[in-house]
Amino acid sequence: MILRAATQTDKPAIIELLKLSLGESVIPITEKFWLWKHEQNAFGPSFVLLAQENDEIIGVRAFMQWHWLWNGKMYKAIRAVDTATHPSHQGKGIFKKLTLQQVEKCKQQGIHFVFNTPNEQSMPGYLKMGWEKQGRMPLKLKFTRPISLGYSKFFDKEKYAESVNEDLSPGQQWDGNIIGLFNSYNQPATDFIRTSITGEYISWRYAENPLYRYNYFTDGKNYVLVSRIKNHSFTRELRIVDFILLNEQAKNRSVNSHMKKEVLDFAKKYKIDFISFSGQQYLFNKSYFQWMGIIPVRTLGPLVTVRDLNMQEQFAGLLDIKNWNYSLGDMELF
Repeated sequence: MILRAATQTDKPAIIELLKLSLGESVIPITEKFWLWKHEQNAFGPSFVLLAQENDEIIGVRAFMQWHWLWNGKMYKAIRAVDTATHPSHQGKGIFKKLTLQQVEKCKQQGIHFVFNTPNEQSMPGYLKMGWEKQGRMPLKLKFTRPISLGYSKFFDKEKYAESVNEDLSPGQQWDGNIIGLFNSYNQPATDFIRTSITGEYISWRYAENPLYRYNYFTDGKNYVLVSRIKNHSFTRELRIVDFILLNEQAKNRSVNSHMKKEVLDFAKKYKIDFISFSGQQYLFNKSYFQWMGIIPVRTLGPLVTVRDLNMQEQFAGLLDIKNWNYSLGDMELF
């Protein structure tokens, strides 16, 4: 068995291996989706390592690039995402070999750290390979139809499930002027860790996303709020995946009032049962989100893990959740 970097000609074989190993559920496994996710990424193409035996690809490991800002400095990170092992070759430690070699290669290329949100099955393996728990992601929730939700959920489940499954997702087109706002966006040198926001990033991550339909709220000068509708068995969620304050001098009362009307009118129109928002973004921007109500921030989200590559003494700061201002969009699976 040899381990080697993937090339363009390997793409069809990689897709077939992912389908064979993982199957397809919510997230499609297609060359088009792979192209968007791993080759068109605004932060750069992914690092993809393959395991090959007798001219057959039997394992794949992909690390997606990400850029974070912290105290005016940009840190290059990788997000551990897609991985697969051929069913006939499981139990040979291929996942571990690919992951550790990929980590070492990225370290040599100056990548600062790795982050991801592993599930319960993969968590023990990551911890054995040097990952550390940063903490469970805090969430801020607002229930918009508590009475209707309670009645429908417990007394008329079938009818409520049908209404939830209605395709009410708006097909909003992203205005080029909105993307343009970020081309002149001056990213503040904050003392917390946040994704590096550019027009190219917003366009790639949200406007051109082939998996989910994202919509936005904005007053055209002070803020942009990005969200998507997510249907559950008996509820419809409005997930606020990102908040970007374009004007640091914006009056919080004015922004708060504008967002409240825009978001709650939208929630009423599309029968939203509850709104979710990153607890970290909420805590860092409380004065703009008074309309989110009094329900306290709770650690209900996925568990975030990190691994040091070239952070050295600064790595301790990554383990303190108080230093992070990540959005739901930063940690969302896609």
